[in-house]
Amino acid sequence: MINAVIFVRPENYGVTAARCLDYCAAKRYNVIGLIPGDWPAAMRMLNEGLAGVVVVASAEQLDPDREPRVEVVPRRLNSRRRPANARQYSTASAPALRKIR
Repeated sequence: MINAVIFVRPENYGVTAARCLDYCAAKRYNVIGLIPGDWPAAMRMLNEGLAGVVVVASAEQLDPDREPRVEVVPRRLNSRRRPANARQYSTASAPALRKIR
């Protein structure tokens, strides 16, 4: 069973907490914490291995500047990928990336 911590914004705690609890029950997650507004506390639970997942009611619940965070690239970006006058990106000049398991 996966341990989960629920992160909710304090201003809409009741509605979002209930929604997240229902989701966790449907996924059969073991809820080990319900954290109102303290993102670093949720991250500590992940880092310490107490939880395997952080559950939020919606992406809007998260501060877009929080760290650490995961960003998902949309299929279609709203802006152009690169300016028309940008030089071609060369992977040969890019720094080597390390594979993380």
